[in-house]
Amino acid sequence: MSFLSENIKHIVHMRQRMSKDNRLGLCLGAGVSMDFAIPSWKVLIERIANDERVNGTELLKVSESLTAQSQFLYQKYMQSLPAIGVNEDAVIRARRVQTGWLKLVHKHLYATAKTTDEDLKEHPYLWDLASLIKRSAMTINYNFDDTVERMLYCHNSERGIPTGDDKGFEVIWQPTAQFRRNQGVIYHPNGFLPLQTVDGLSEQVVFMEQEFADQLVDVGAGHYLSLLSHLAKHTIVFMGLSMNDANLKHLLRISARSNPGNFHYQIHWCSKDKPSPEEQDAIRKANFGIYNLVTLFLTTAEIKQLARLLVLDQDEFNAQCDSEPNGTRTEYRYYLTGPVGTGKTTTLEQLKSIATFDEWVDRRNTLLGRPHSELSEDQRAEVDGWINQQFRKKNRRVSAASQVIAVVDRSPLDPLYFVKDDSAVATRASELLTWMVPPEGTVKSIAAGHLIVLTCDPRVLVLRLAGRDKTYNVEQLLPQIDAVERMWESMGATIIDTTNLTPSQVVTRVLEVILFTPYTSIDFNQICKEKANGAHA
Repeated sequence: MSFLSENIKHIVHMRQRMSKDNRLGLCLGAGVSMDFAIPSWKVLIERIANDERVNGTELLKVSESLTAQSQFLYQKYMQSLPAIGVNEDAVIRARRVQTGWLKLVHKHLYATAKTTDEDLKEHPYLWDLASLIKRSAMTINYNFDDTVERMLYCHNSERGIPTGDDKGFEVIWQPTAQFRRNQGVIYHPNGFLPLQTVDGLSEQVVFMEQEFADQLVDVGAGHYLSLLSHLAKHTIVFMGLSMNDANLKHLLRISARSNPGNFHYQIHWCSKDKPSPEEQDAIRKANFGIYNLVTLFLTTAEIKQLARLLVLDQDEFNAQCDSEPNGTRTEYRYYLTGPVGTGKTTTLEQLKSIATFDEWVDRRNTLLGRPHSELSEDQRAEVDGWINQQFRKKNRRVSAASQVIAVVDRSPLDPLYFVKDDSAVATRASELLTWMVPPEGTVKSIAAGHLIVLTCDPRVLVLRLAGRDKTYNVEQLLPQIDAVERMWESMGATIIDTTNLTPSQVVTRVLEVILFTPYTSIDFNQICKEKANGAHA
């Protein structure tokens, strides 16, 4: 299987978030900068320890914690400084000490770095992502270096974009800063040390134990609300990160609990040999269960393929999909169905990073709040006519959606649950078919899709519905529950029992089906035809 075919669902979703919503962003870690010969955190600490102004190699044996090691080295560096003079201002001296430490970090950060324009262009995949960085709302960069910024200058120059007052991006490192730009913001949460310090550097970098501890306190104090808001509204692709940063994990956990319907991607870099399928599955489930992270296990060459596929224009991407053996599916429709009260609409409302189609296109008819069995014949006819119109409109919209992962509230055949007797099912099915696929219309079929059936104990449903001012009892619900079960028995639908699940847990189960379960399309058009023909059998 090709890389595109194997990862098509995730690629479609990322492109959907990028091109249709402009809600795709990147979060970059040390693994990205290492291709520019920027040292890893461990190597940077070793270089500082060997510096003649520190001489702290023995301190590296005291603790395996990198934050602790950097803290020890800073204290050793402080010992090498001359004693404070009688007339020396303590505040000014502290600033000079801090500046000296930053210069020391800067020296070893760029000691062997590749810094030419040609070096920037030769990065395995970052150059391909330059256009995404410039158009996305914010790129989070946990590295101190400015290779991304210098790459963007180079990218602009190669495309003939003049360098003026607006360089096309904005660099920030303060968590509460209000951005000047709506696109192209590059945020360095741990500080910023550019190659040319005249370009402006942060007053400190988050490099030592104390600074990381303070950062965690700041998260609890609400100083990172702008970053949390970004995580809530966007789909982030984490690249070059090992997910060892406790503060980042804390932010992701808060985001996952607050927004269970929003998820992100982590690129788990693999050299040559990838983890076994069992190991991948364990890592994938852990990351998603805790942080709402979809883990992709990719080599450098595969990351490059992903980058290029993300930034292809629509026609080129279509051509790429068409060139795959037997073509490649790019539309993934998931229908939520089940008895009233099982959580369909509540779940749909929380799926913020996927295209959704509500239960009704227009404002809800007031008669829908009453049990169908209590309606008069005239009222039932009114409701059915209104529903027919809604399903026609919705099927047209669902059918027109291309290159998308979409979740639809209610299956196209849900109205059949409410038919009073079996003899009337065929008539109602024929009516639905005519409305959704009018003979002279442009829509030629009811849109197929993967069906997710939500079930629940009727006694629990009664309590849920009472809280929504809907008057149902167990006896009124049982026929609908039975109709749902009989309708989709042996049809290949996915069943989720919501009886003992919280709304957030239901959302998670639905996302697990969408993201990790093979897509099984049900031909609703054929089923509707078969049921309609039953009237004349």
